[in-house]
Amino acid sequence: MGVIRSILLVFVSVLFFVSLLAGGLFLTLSLSLDYDNVKTGISSTVQELDINGMTISKIMEDAYPLMEIYCMQNNSEFVFKDPSSGHTFSIPCEILPQGPQAIVNYGINDFVEQVYYKEYDCNFWDCLEKTGSPLFLISAKAKGYWHSKFYFLLLLSVILIGVSFLLVEKKSNSFIITGALIVASSLPFMKLESIISLFSDNYLSGILIVFFSEASNVFWIMLVSGIVFLVAGILLKLFGIGFKISGIFSKINEKISKNKMTASPKEVGKEISKNLKDKKSK
Repeated sequence: MGVIRSILLVFVSVLFFVSLLAGGLFLTLSLSLDYDNVKTGISSTVQELDINGMTISKIMEDAYPLMEIYCMQNNSEFVFKDPSSGHTFSIPCEILPQGPQAIVNYGINDFVEQVYYKEYDCNFWDCLEKTGSPLFLISAKAKGYWHSKFYFLLLLSVILIGVSFLLVEKKSNSFIITGALIVASSLPFMKLESIISLFSDNYLSGILIVFFSEASNVFWIMLVSGIVFLVAGILLKLFGIGFKISGIFSKINEKISKNKMTASPKEVGKEISKNLKDKKSK
């Protein structure tokens, strides 16, 4: 029975470690795909993104002369649909005096917002085929998908922790094993952003950094969680030792009490005589 229990514990521990790695990855993707992160991280990359032979910068630069004419007619907003990307841009005329670069920056932010909040009528894994563009990967739809997968693996991890607790003989070891595995699984996320930045292709590294921008925060979340489990396991183990020592002293006291109760009448008489002599001498 002990061998079977050990094999099951190893299997559960390996499965738990894998679920932690996958869960950490999904949590990283979910947190990184927050709109503010996407807007900050993808803007410079989107600026040179090739869309049917055109870049956002080129689209906005081509529209700038028309915008100048349109806004001079006391209009408040210049709205146009770009045929190459299929996106409709709305540029306030009030930013026109700031120059072409301000128009480009506004157009990029507008483009990212449309892509992020667009209602994609497809499942996550067939969106690439239906849309013909990988931009849905930086959308709220993608964030929601990874978020749901993280919660599924979180539930699985909690169940595996419970199974591990049932399998170990010393329950404090369950907390120590859990904590050690969480700490170990956090390590790949410690320098993930630095590793991605080593890619020679700046365009590719710029895209990847958007997806893993929150890797360091996930590392700290997992590390602290693992340390909490480790400390809990160590404290339980120490308390267990303390209870054992207390139990040993209790048994010794019980034996002493029994010995006194079972003392012979002769020994009791000697003890009484000794006490009487002590009183007379006083």
